[in-house]
Amino acid sequence: MQRDINISYVGRPSQRLQLFTELKGKLDGASSDFLAGYKIKFLEGAITGYMTSKGKAYGTYTKSVEQNAIKLEFLSMVDFKKPTKNCSFGLNLTIGMM
Repeated sequence: MQRDINISYVGRPSQRLQLFTELKGKLDGASSDFLAGYKIKFLEGAITGYMTSKGKAYGTYTKSVEQNAIKLEFLSMVDFKKPTKNCSFGLNLTIGMM
């Protein structure tokens, strides 16, 4: 029987800043994943960033307009374990109330 473990922590040092960490793994020690990140809110939008134990860093800038009728996200990803691999960038547009 294989048992999994998941430990998470979310802290809020200020009203605009949220810090989070997560550790996932198997009790047999076969594999584990760790990530740590932050979310900071501004009047104009929010920025979320985190990095995993596999060397990948993610960043998202989120902006909502027209009272959340339109949501725009700019996404990025960098793989530090594969420096020759190109960075990924993206754009997500959500229209309508969700």
